[in-house]
Amino acid sequence: MASSETITLSAADYLRLIVHGTTAYELLRTALEFDLFEKLEAAGGMELTEVAAAIDVEPQPARVLLLGLTSIQLLTLVDGTYANTDLVRRKLLRSSPRFLGPLVDIQEVINPSLVDFAESMRKNTNVGLRHIDGPGTTLYQRLTVHPELQKVFYANMGDASRKAFDQILERYDFSHVRHAIDIGGGDGSNAAKLSARYPDLTVTVFDQPTVTELAAGRLPEAESAVRFHPGDLFADALPQGADAILYFHIFEIWSLPRNTELLRKCYDALPDGGVCLVYSFVSDDDGTGSMSAGLVSPYFLTLASGEGMAYSSRDMEQAVRDAGFRQVQRYAGLGFSHALIVGHK
Repeated sequence: MASSETITLSAADYLRLIVHGTTAYELLRTALEFDLFEKLEAAGGMELTEVAAAIDVEPQPARVLLLGLTSIQLLTLVDGTYANTDLVRRKLLRSSPRFLGPLVDIQEVINPSLVDFAESMRKNTNVGLRHIDGPGTTLYQRLTVHPELQKVFYANMGDASRKAFDQILERYDFSHVRHAIDIGGGDGSNAAKLSARYPDLTVTVFDQPTVTELAAGRLPEAESAVRFHPGDLFADALPQGADAILYFHIFEIWSLPRNTELLRKCYDALPDGGVCLVYSFVSDDDGTGSMSAGLVSPYFLTLASGEGMAYSSRDMEQAVRDAGFRQVQRYAGLGFSHALIVGHK
């Protein structure tokens, strides 16, 4: 049974949902592809034949889709009329501020690789990368030769950043910062929000050339204090003159030793008094959750880099200290299963 905040399943149905997870995902993705949720909401509910006509399919396949969506409690059926649940209204309507469509879209990039999770564990590397051809040994390198996939990928990352970045702005005062480097800044969403809140602050997005080109296309430099600096985080020097570095959604990609190495590079690039802000998905310190952390971690091992996961806040804090930062603050328990660690040089 579904309410506005909880969904109750029997133990047997919970296990069925795990076993048939691919089918559940495809039911959701197909409903979004047909704009079914929007059509139901606009009509105030529909009967089977009305749904079939609205999405331009025969009644039989419409019935299959509707059965699946009601069985996983995304739709209700009352007196022959199908309608959206509260959960759909909150997170699956395009007009909702919490719309999860980009997260659904990015699974088209991720899901084919996860059949190689076990082999990735055996070989301790991202075997699933074989599903995407191209140069390099990480997903991020391969995406540079797949513009459409890269666009889908960074649309999701930008959407997630826009939803989550407000909690950084609520907890950390950037008024003392003159110039921040956003390492791996993606489509510039974080930089744009930060620049809008602090107009006197210059933000430089440092990322791969194809990514900074994508970001510049949606956020021209002339319209903001955001700048773009293409480069390789491992091979190239960081831009000069910054007193803050944003290390956002990078920690979960790499191993703990590699993160320490990269954070030491950030430390060396900062002046005395500079700060490095590390913001990432996190798992609980005891290693039992959250569900978001548990479900996203196989992606980092199997596809993204072959070495990352959602680490704990404690792991992040220790890596920041090991990189040389002596005054370290932890902001744990943030929404979206995230934490913020701030290291002061």
